[in-house]
Amino acid sequence: MPNYEMKFSVVEAASKLKVEKDLVKRWAYLFRDYLRSPANPPKGNPRQFCAEDLRVLAYVAMDWEDDPDIESIKRGLNAKGHYEEIINDFMTSRTPIFIDPPEELNENWRHGSLIGGFAEVADTFALADSYKIAGDRLIDAALSNDEASELIRPIIYIYRHATELYLKAIIVPSKKDHDLGWLLEEFRKLLESEFPKLDTKLPSWFEDVILGFADFDPNGTTFRYGGDSSTREAWVYIERMKTRMGWMAEAFHNIRTRRRGERSQY
Repeated sequence: MPNYEMKFSVVEAASKLKVEKDLVKRWAYLFRDYLRSPANPPKGNPRQFCAEDLRVLAYVAMDWEDDPDIESIKRGLNAKGHYEEIINDFMTSRTPIFIDPPEELNENWRHGSLIGGFAEVADTFALADSYKIAGDRLIDAALSNDEASELIRPIIYIYRHATELYLKAIIVPSKKDHDLGWLLEEFRKLLESEFPKLDTKLPSWFEDVILGFADFDPNGTTFRYGGDSSTREAWVYIERMKTRMGWMAEAFHNIRTRRRGERSQY
């Protein structure tokens, strides 16, 4: 099981550093000024190393010799040598994809994100927006790097999934289904029932997006796992697809806002 806490005993640290545990204890004492307090606890308590401690020890291990120059190693640590690329690679290879939130985590951290717990996305609209934005970014990258052919399948999959989530955010279906055609019909019924005084006929461009995804990827698996659901060849103007997805996202949000406004009147 991955070490999500990123807390290491002497034995675990020694194993990752590929050295004897007695050497880890010696390093913990010699370089205690660079380690957190649990690495050198009061007598009778076990040592415990955090991720940053392991980074320091990895740097020490890299420069350790039979007759080590302790002061030289300390100068290297003072100069932040333990943040060099080789140590970064060491930490990357030993860090799980998912870890417990670091103690020093704050609003200035921009190189990652919290998931789960209180950070979980409870709003399906927000999740749909996330996928839509991801599709936008992929199209930007495809156009900038001339990689439309390489990225077209992930782009379509992400946009299709965003569309499915937008529909489900409005409908809140009772059954789990990836059938966009069915979701579109349920969407029409909902609009007719909730806004009987309005013209709820959907514009053709709106329906075309949903029906196009449904036609070429009926089950949401074609562009996720590979294979073709249709023998037809088709060309995709990815920039126009991005524009339409922007219109669609705006339309869904307008509908949600209108629904909330209608309900607040009762």
